Amino acid sequence: MHVDDAIHGISTLIQVQTATGGSQGTGFFYQQLSPRDPSKDGQWRKVEDAWLITNRHVLLPQSSAGESIPTSLTFHLRKMVDGSIVWEPITLDQSSLISRARLHANPDVDVCAIRVLDLISDRIKSGETYLNWYGVSSDNLAGNNKINPHVASDAVVVGYPRGFYDHVNVFPIVKSGIIASRWGANFQGQPYFLIDAKLFPGSSGSIVISKPTDLVVEDGKFFHAKEKQFAFLGIFSGEPYQSHSPIEFDDLTIIRKSGFNVGIVWYGHLVDEILTSGVSLSET
Repeated sequence: MHVDDAIHGISTLIQVQTATGGSQGTGFFYQQLSPRDPSKDGQWRKVEDAWLITNRHVLLPQSSAGESIPTSLTFHLRKMVDGSIVWEPITLDQSSLISRARLHANPDVDVCAIRVLDLISDRIKSGETYLNWYGVSSDNLAGNNKINPHVASDAVVVGYPRGFYDHVNVFPIVKSGIIASRWGANFQGQPYFLIDAKLFPGSSGSIVISKPTDLVVEDGKFFHAKEKQFAFLGIFSGEPYQSHSPIEFDDLTIIRKSGFNVGIVWYGHLVDEILTSGVSLSET
């Protein structure tokens, strides 16, 4: 698949509805593939399952009472109708979310996965015309596909900042930055790294990838690939803030927060940890 089609087909707009209102974020697709035969190169591998990946805080909005399971969550496919591209919503009710969603065993990890392959397959088998969707897999993780990022490497974020996107072609917004902390290290002891990029609400849950390239490295030698490719780096989940001392007024307390124009990105390998040893919503 051409890199433009892959990047545009990987993401989806997410809308969450609770008893008190709605919110939106970004998600992307992740595939579990059949085992690779080490004796074969470039083999076709079956998609055994597919998951919608986003942030835990997108799936479970915070309220005064803590995290709450939404009444519904909607993600979208792209469909052709009378020559135009439109969103095709797929809505999961609360019971479906409870049975399909998985979280990391560490509740601090702001990543979740929702099983969706059957939902996508049912729509595609309907006979209507859908644009190709695309999912990354563990094959796309940095180091698994001969792309090895480092601090100051280019990073690309694919999502829907403040719900903004190309409404005619129904494609996401792609923003760029650089890896701003040591790659592979757990920043502040947590399994994430930082990127230097100014992002906005609605970008939560966006996939973060390396800048597409056709130049790869193997055994210290450079090769030109047939198609540009990228590494799956992680999942964007917002900006860290520094809270200052409270300012007290007669009937009001103000706590000022300072940002750093950097974003938190949870490492991509956490997705496989969720799929193999995560917990269900019913267990939280």
